[in-house]
Amino acid sequence: MSQSENLGADALAPATPRESLRYLRSLRAYPRRWWWALLVAVAIVTVAAQNLSSVIMGRSIDVFSGRSFSIFGSGPSAVTWVLIAIGALTLARMFTTELLVYMLSILTRTVSVELRQRCLSAVLRAPAPRILELGTGNVITRLTRDIDNLYRTVTMVGARLVITLVMFPLTLIATVAIHPAFLLCWVLVAVPVGLFLRRSLSELPAAVNRAAAAEAQRNNVLLDSIRGFDTIHNYGLSRWARHRMTTTSWQVINAERIIIPLNARILSGGYVGFSILLLSTTALGAWMAVQEIITPGQAAAAILLAFRMEIHIFNVLDFASMIQSASTSLGRAVSLALLSGQDKDDNEEDLTTPPAITVENLSFSYDGGQSNVIEPLNLTLEAGSTTALVGTSGAGKSTLAQLLSGLLEPSGGAIYVDTPTGRINTAEVSHNWVARHISMANQEMHVFSGTLREDLQLARPGAKDAELMAALAAAGLQPRSPLWQRWLPQGLDTEVGAGHEDLAPEVMQQIALARISLVDPPVLILDEATSEAGSDYAQDLEAAAQRAVEGRTSLVIAHRLDQSRSADRILVMEQGRIIEDGTHEELIANGEHYASLYTQWAG
Repeated sequence: MSQSENLGADALAPATPRESLRYLRSLRAYPRRWWWALLVAVAIVTVAAQNLSSVIMGRSIDVFSGRSFSIFGSGPSAVTWVLIAIGALTLARMFTTELLVYMLSILTRTVSVELRQRCLSAVLRAPAPRILELGTGNVITRLTRDIDNLYRTVTMVGARLVITLVMFPLTLIATVAIHPAFLLCWVLVAVPVGLFLRRSLSELPAAVNRAAAAEAQRNNVLLDSIRGFDTIHNYGLSRWARHRMTTTSWQVINAERIIIPLNARILSGGYVGFSILLLSTTALGAWMAVQEIITPGQAAAAILLAFRMEIHIFNVLDFASMIQSASTSLGRAVSLALLSGQDKDDNEEDLTTPPAITVENLSFSYDGGQSNVIEPLNLTLEAGSTTALVGTSGAGKSTLAQLLSGLLEPSGGAIYVDTPTGRINTAEVSHNWVARHISMANQEMHVFSGTLREDLQLARPGAKDAELMAALAAAGLQPRSPLWQRWLPQGLDTEVGAGHEDLAPEVMQQIALARISLVDPPVLILDEATSEAGSDYAQDLEAAAQRAVEGRTSLVIAHRLDQSRSADRILVMEQGRIIEDGTHEELIANGEHYASLYTQWAG
């Protein structure tokens, strides 16, 4: 797929307007019927005040020319009452307009907060492979830009849109009340402009989603560059990173540039429509006034009503593109929020003892791959045992680890968790169930912003300080150790994560192992979880890892062969296949691939 083709593609299509509306109604912040009734009532009062002031202003010509005007009568007193009425109606319109703005602003803020919370919650509960397929930039765009676009649109145009929607029918009624012949002027506008709008607006959603997909792709590149800053700096890849960022930024500009002519076409239809309405109303009103079918004041009132429709006609056209954009943004956010519904029901009971893991005919290939990264594979990890997986770089070790932990979905075959009551196919249970029972620790460590206590309690909410300290001790972090004194001077109250001093890599790995101890999963996979073992604290990290695998069904991806010696069993992997299986002593005695690797490693 070319870059231009990929630009318009999106791994998760926006929800339809109907789906979006249904989802909004499920929010706690969604208002009840009385709120909508009040909103419509306020809008009607606003429009009625404006239209009535227009009619009175137009009919004032009759008062000035000596004619009588309804309840105001005629003469100087009528002029005074006309001015008082116009002033009162203007004040009423100003008050109700601000009330509309306030009501919609409060609603939008509460809805956007809850929608963002639900989207994030859905991402955290959704199947991990689905999130990885979407990409971090795509998720962030939906959580930020799309929800912000919805909030900004409703805040900017919400009140005006409601007024405009009520303005059209009430103004039509007021104009026809002056004389039914004015209905012809509205028909001349509605038919051609309606057909024109329908065609133009049908092209807008795809263009808006294309622009959002381009921005998501740019965000992916930006995040990739930030995360890989050290690599870019060390290998002198700054020019390459800038070129990649420039390319994706121009893709965003080009995608958004498609929207501009669409908006221009929509606005041009507005100029034509308003011109037809104003000119036809003026001509018809003047002719009927000359023919004395209506008074000059009535003709002026009809013309003034038509003239005041200018802003509302252009509101419809201008808002149409903004509403389409906001609708697409809402659909993108809602589709993200609905992701958690794609997971399976969490009906299986939690395990209380380490299970056996059985892999049957497991295979995997990445999208578009011509060959399998994992060839059809059969193996069993015995309950409570520790298995070391070794092999050269690219053999498929980390891919197998991700398949077992649920971060990737198999292309073929199945993974079973053997329990005392039967076998559980991990593809048939929720990803949350898999995540609770199969934990993986790797070299990609993250410490959340807050105190160390808060970070550890994410693994076991409500854990007491004694439990946290025991977990840290099991990971090799003792209160009087050099690492503790240097990096954790305030103990559990030490501020860690974003906005605070970066912890040493070995300390972050020990914190990650402490979290594993607190979660206490029946199955544990370690993939380079002690990659800093070449540091001055190698022995502490190795001992902590050894304690972490005890009492569990464990798979250790051994990138250094000293990690494999203490394992109950060693598997040697090459090109996606298991080529050797046995204990350290057995494989050394065989004198084959493992023995060769171990000899090279031992030097």
